[in-house]
Amino acid sequence: MKFGKHFHKIGALLLSVILLTSLCTTAFAAEKTPNGMIDKRVSADTAFVRTHVDAMDAIRTGALQLREEINLSSFLIPAADAKTLLSAVKSCYAELFFVGKNFSYSTTFRDGTQYIYNLFPQYEASSVSELNNMLSAFFEKADAYLALLDDSMNDFTKAIVLHDAIVLNAEYFITKNGRQGTPYTLMVEGWGKCEDYTRCYAYLLAQAGIKSEIVDSDSMAHEWIKIQLEGRYYEVDITWDDPTSPDRSTDYPGRVSHDFFLFSDSAFTDHYDYSTVNPSADTTYDHYYLHHMDSQLCMVNGTLYGIYSYSSGGVQIKLVAYTAANELTTVLDIGAAVGQAEGFRAYRWSAGGNSYYLSSYANLGAYDGLLYYNMPKSIYVYDPASGVNLKLADYSNDNQLFGMKISNGTIYGNDSENATVSGSLIKVSACLQIGDVNNDGAVNILDATHIQRHIANFFTLVDADAMKADFDRNGSININDVTSIQYAIAQ
Repeated sequence: MKFGKHFHKIGALLLSVILLTSLCTTAFAAEKTPNGMIDKRVSADTAFVRTHVDAMDAIRTGALQLREEINLSSFLIPAADAKTLLSAVKSCYAELFFVGKNFSYSTTFRDGTQYIYNLFPQYEASSVSELNNMLSAFFEKADAYLALLDDSMNDFTKAIVLHDAIVLNAEYFITKNGRQGTPYTLMVEGWGKCEDYTRCYAYLLAQAGIKSEIVDSDSMAHEWIKIQLEGRYYEVDITWDDPTSPDRSTDYPGRVSHDFFLFSDSAFTDHYDYSTVNPSADTTYDHYYLHHMDSQLCMVNGTLYGIYSYSSGGVQIKLVAYTAANELTTVLDIGAAVGQAEGFRAYRWSAGGNSYYLSSYANLGAYDGLLYYNMPKSIYVYDPASGVNLKLADYSNDNQLFGMKISNGTIYGNDSENATVSGSLIKVSACLQIGDVNNDGAVNILDATHIQRHIANFFTLVDADAMKADFDRNGSININDVTSIQYAIAQ
């Protein structure tokens, strides 16, 4: 079940921010969930998962081989706990998305107690070959998420990056085309229900070395997560952070919320009737700016960027650098920059006639070390290295852009009639290709020559061409960029 705030926030204080990719090399790769990284209270015994981790791992090993029977006789699991055990396995190991709900088991008696002897799981994969193909797809998509991380990031930043990437690329559906959502559909196909959001997030956090606990409430018919940062656990509902239309029927393309990200138990008042292994007493993050940032945050060259927006005599929109200490540093006053260039209407979303929304619907994205953001009728690009801000493309359709998303080097705008309606992602522009200075669609020796001619003052590269010429992304154009391109071509 998915409830919580939808994205309709007209006339309210809005703080927008966004996070995307880093150019650093990832040190993380998708594999089986490490034991002990994901906790869950699945019975009155809060230590059940920790106590039976060896039995759970034995089930996982057998399931990954599609064994029809898995021997558990050595683990002395009471037969009464069979359902609880399988529930724990499916919750804590997202890679077992193919294990069905139904199962049977045989028993043995010892000292008057009935224990599980063999477990007979039900699988939703018909052959080892089919399973291997599905697992390959699952791990490949997981690797794409993990590639957004690098060792320079602290756990706070890793948690944000993964949270935002999942929300940006997933849609909430319980069923779709007659199929039930699973961690596989969420990871590979980009849709699923709350359990699928939660378990995929927990899985990716575990690969990045961050512990978590999966939490559920029967009365809410809902599941979410707690994540551990610096030894303390904090509440996160990644499903409710995926904004939907007011009737909750459709996803808001390109939008990310942080309304339910990193809270103490006492501040997480929308969630109720649940038990936890790891209480969340610490209130450090309860009043962070991040909770009001309704767009993705972007990591570029070790700095986390976002769009901070608020209403004070009109909408204010600023590109900021953001830290785990809740520090905001203005990098670019977007409203002032766009307003000076094109007039105030260029950065205010029209509500019809002479009325304007007192909220910002700017989204941020990152690609090849550059930051991109949308205005109502245009896309801009900002270079953190040089501080240059340029309009990349105008949007000529009748509707406005209420957000944007970057996919494979292409910018898609959220085209919508107004702020209360979920729109459609429509291609607006390609991202700049760093190094393609002569705009022929490829990076080659001609581009290196082009830069050399600029350095020698035969002509001056300006605007987007100058951004693309800064191949080593240090904020200046010199012979090092020529050398870097030549080296890249030779590889």
